[in-house]
Amino acid sequence: MSKVLLVDDSRFWRTILEDLLKKNGYEVLVAENALQGVEVALKEYPDIIITDYNMPGISGLQMCLYLRSVPAFKNAGIVILTGSDDIINEFWAFHSGANKFISKMLPKEQLEYELLRFIHGDYKTDSSLTHYASNIYDVLEQKMRTEILNREILSLIQFARDEFYVINNLKKFLENFSNFGALAFMLLSPVEGRVYNFGFHVQKESLKNGIISVMERPVEPSTWSFFGEYGDDSALEEFIFFVVKYDSSEICVIAFSRASDPRGAYNVFIEAEESLGLLFNTLNLFRELKVASSIDNLTGLFNKKEILKFLDETHNSLSEAVAEPIDDGKVYYVAMLDIDDFKRVNDTYGHLVGDEVLREIGRILRKSIGENTMVGRYGGEEFTIVFTNTDEREVISTIDNILDQVRKTQFPSGKCTISCGVASSKNYHSPTETLKAADKLLYLAKKSGKDKAVYEFLQSDELLSDENVS
Repeated sequence: MSKVLLVDDSRFWRTILEDLLKKNGYEVLVAENALQGVEVALKEYPDIIITDYNMPGISGLQMCLYLRSVPAFKNAGIVILTGSDDIINEFWAFHSGANKFISKMLPKEQLEYELLRFIHGDYKTDSSLTHYASNIYDVLEQKMRTEILNREILSLIQFARDEFYVINNLKKFLENFSNFGALAFMLLSPVEGRVYNFGFHVQKESLKNGIISVMERPVEPSTWSFFGEYGDDSALEEFIFFVVKYDSSEICVIAFSRASDPRGAYNVFIEAEESLGLLFNTLNLFRELKVASSIDNLTGLFNKKEILKFLDETHNSLSEAVAEPIDDGKVYYVAMLDIDDFKRVNDTYGHLVGDEVLREIGRILRKSIGENTMVGRYGGEEFTIVFTNTDEREVISTIDNILDQVRKTQFPSGKCTISCGVASSKNYHSPTETLKAADKLLYLAKKSGKDKAVYEFLQSDELLSDENVS
């Protein structure tokens, strides 16, 4: 049976309501004003609070606001009784945190019915969350702390376009309350899962799987991205976690270990839970918008716009002057790939089968490239790979592996092969020139038999002349 706190400055109403509640088997606590009511509530932690609105000093509405700022009373049931002369602004009534307003002017039978039906609701106080409040002054201080916490966290929303900046600054903010031996954030969206690691010396998959295991219904992202430094360990150390929800969906997990004040850190998460949910949901929305504008819907690879943008950024970052060729120490490589005889696949099996071939090629490409590589669908059955921070040997190994994987794959249309041309930026003044060179090499691979790669840096000048590739 629920424990009920009755707060009213009228002896008449205290007597009437106390008799009603006790007659129905409830344990009743009584307070004569809101200040006393807060103190009793913080000592006894009742599940149900029935309070008059208009009382000397602190009103029932203010008491409700104070108690709702205490995490223990998040799911408590609070009903405010109003008299005939009480005028409550609808806005403040809605945002007070009260579950219900009942007029004392109702007929006796109806008033009793409304109260008892409310008390029968599923309301519960969590007495385990009693770490800081013992009187109303503690509540007021905690309310101020909570408002400051939420304001600081919500201020990061303005930088949502730069997710790494937001996460890094959130980490710095949390370190005001505890030093963390390791801290990680996992953000989940259907289009992409992101893991930001600060100090867990473990493999990427081990950290990802360890954090996912604490969730009830995790989203399954189509792709994953990892940020931070990782180690070789396969076993994840023991950690404390906090699952952040937005609109009942699990959208983020904060995991930490070896904290100087783990309880203090966890309490900060509880106090700022709503703001954290709004922040992480905003980050997910920005990520989904970014993916929608940069990803090819069919293959899941980057689209042509993003490939060309990345190519420009890569060239500009490696070249001191656009008018000068990139030197030997600042080289990137561009590979153009094309599915052999793809028109025959569409003509023979139809475009739905052709689309499945494109999807499978996309999966092979995505699994085959390294961290310093970007791959996208250039258009139709043509794909582009940009290699950075690597050498010729690694490029050849990756391309040869891709061609081999395609040969070994059983497609809906049967066997399939691809041709490829690879150019180095070493001898070109612009990314466009490098891209065109790779495209000419792709043509040469097609012309000389298909199912092969032609590398600019492995061919003779005679073979690469305009006459042979034009």
